[in-house]
Amino acid sequence: MSNKSARLWFAMSCLLTLAGFLAACAGNAPTATAVPASDPSVTQSAATRTSPDPDTFVQVTFGEPETLDPALGYDTASNEMILNIYEPLVFYDGIHTDRFVPLLAESWKVSEDGRVYIFTIRSGVTFHEGQSLTAEDVAYSFQRGLLLGGRSGPQWLLAEPFFGIGVEDIACLVDDCASMDNREALSAHDPAVFRAACERVKSAIRADEAAGTVTMTLAQPWGPFLPTIAQTWGGILDKDWAIANGAWDGSCETWQNYYAEPAENSPLSRIANGTGPFKLGQWKVGEELILLRNENYWREPARLARVVTKYVNEWGTRFAMMQAGDADLVAVPEENRSQMDALVGEICAFDLDANRYKPCEVVNDAMPYRLYIGRPAISRTDMFFNFHVAEGSNYIGSGQLDGNGIPPDFFANVHIRRAFAYCFDWDVYISDVFNGEAVQSPVIPLAGMPGYQADAPVYSYDPAKCEEEFKLADLDNDGIPAGADPEGDVWTTGFRLQALYNQGNTSRQTIADILAINVASINNLFIIETVGLPWPTFLRTTRARQAPYFVSGWAEDIHDPHNWYVPYTIGAFALSQSLPEDLQSQFRTLVNRGAAETDPAARQEIYEQINRLFYDQAPAVLLAVATSHTFEQRWVHGTLPNPIFPGEYFYPMYKD
Repeated sequence: MSNKSARLWFAMSCLLTLAGFLAACAGNAPTATAVPASDPSVTQSAATRTSPDPDTFVQVTFGEPETLDPALGYDTASNEMILNIYEPLVFYDGIHTDRFVPLLAESWKVSEDGRVYIFTIRSGVTFHEGQSLTAEDVAYSFQRGLLLGGRSGPQWLLAEPFFGIGVEDIACLVDDCASMDNREALSAHDPAVFRAACERVKSAIRADEAAGTVTMTLAQPWGPFLPTIAQTWGGILDKDWAIANGAWDGSCETWQNYYAEPAENSPLSRIANGTGPFKLGQWKVGEELILLRNENYWREPARLARVVTKYVNEWGTRFAMMQAGDADLVAVPEENRSQMDALVGEICAFDLDANRYKPCEVVNDAMPYRLYIGRPAISRTDMFFNFHVAEGSNYIGSGQLDGNGIPPDFFANVHIRRAFAYCFDWDVYISDVFNGEAVQSPVIPLAGMPGYQADAPVYSYDPAKCEEEFKLADLDNDGIPAGADPEGDVWTTGFRLQALYNQGNTSRQTIADILAINVASINNLFIIETVGLPWPTFLRTTRARQAPYFVSGWAEDIHDPHNWYVPYTIGAFALSQSLPEDLQSQFRTLVNRGAAETDPAARQEIYEQINRLFYDQAPAVLLAVATSHTFEQRWVHGTLPNPIFPGEYFYPMYKD
């Protein structure tokens, strides 16, 4: 099946699902999940329905931020808050993922060769604490981010445009990447090397305070440069404030002391001072985070006075708050959508041809919620295997192949990884979690991108193949497959491990449970316990490579296959999975060639080689891409449903 036909099939399936849903809404909602008519939030008509507190927006979700430092934020919970507190030079134009408007830069110019960008910095902008925005603040923010580096964060997205394809970290300018993510190893070098690397960064990003400009010089033309800096890691800090609070002091003599800073250690993780429409009010860790309107905002102040984000892991509590009108928006697990569907009074359907949502249509004026539906997602949840679990892990039992644990290199065996892949049931997942509104992903990138192959080989639920692969594994390294080993191996000894997901994400819990049940059905000696961790703890654990396997997700930073292949093969996930260097080297050669290639057909051919290698080695199990299906109270207005936003952008929003 061609790429075009695959996209048409997915689009048709989305529209067929949507058509059925519209028909259901036009009739009577299912009584099993409907709210009783006595509930005032349901019986109130659209003409009189108003929020009990129009000035305050309340969202209820799970998973709180790890950091508010724009140079380090690389998870949706963190970046949603950063998006509303800090501002980049340019920003996305409404719901569009490929159009940009000036923000802190009032204009910019690009050289004919595409390598030099000159940004004119907007005047009259102040930070939340009263400092004036300067060109030096802009230059410092980008320089600091690049020098912080570290593959667990977003700075690789900026390192490549500034330093060259394949140069994914500042450490590559010090010792050819040998000390990536290792501050101690990096700090052992000659100070002259540090100064040279830092000066290269400063020469690439120069402020002219008199002219009010910042000049950025790239190593090569970089087509997605504007979308790269439009994201939260392009957020601008006040230099003096950052330094006063313990951030890098701007000196080329000291930057190595801040390299690969873990988010939990950043002095800017729990405080904030941006130029954005909202400022940090209060953060009660584990409970709620409050944003307050910036009354001195350089544009018109926001219409909302406060945004309260409450962190509630249990879906039933979130649902009850939505029913009672105590929340304007809640995180709805995919498997619980039907409960909310029954309460939808207005539908905003996505037009695939026009690439935008159609005008919203009232389908049942007695119902209180608005639904956005039908836009193919630019994110996906998958399962990731750790080839070598780091010391100190609490999730591998005894740490031995004795039936009470697993050895740290359990998933280094390709037959074990393939067995797990064959034991996952996509049909159950798509049916039970998404109600059919998803399609299995055959390859890493999304449909429509170079590298997408609708007809690529995929794993499917096959208990016989799952058993066969387990029996082919040789975990005691005696040269005899487990199924034929008279001395015993994984097939006769069994194993016990814990699979991790982020607490409150019941969809990811379901994924882990599906696999645990199916693996146990193959052999009752195979025991997988699923464990939910608070989001910051989950991030720290996976980044420390202490999870044997984990369920996590990727939301693209820029709409390009490079942004998908890097994390899955040589970047953030590969690091958490302890992918062996020889495998990363094979991936890196192809990834860099793909990024450098400008001919789409040639790029496709390169990426298909990655697809084959990824399928053969099975370092992760690719799951499914869904379509949008999000809810809000109908008294909410001004929502910008841009799928690349890491959550809600509250500035244009208001309530009746």
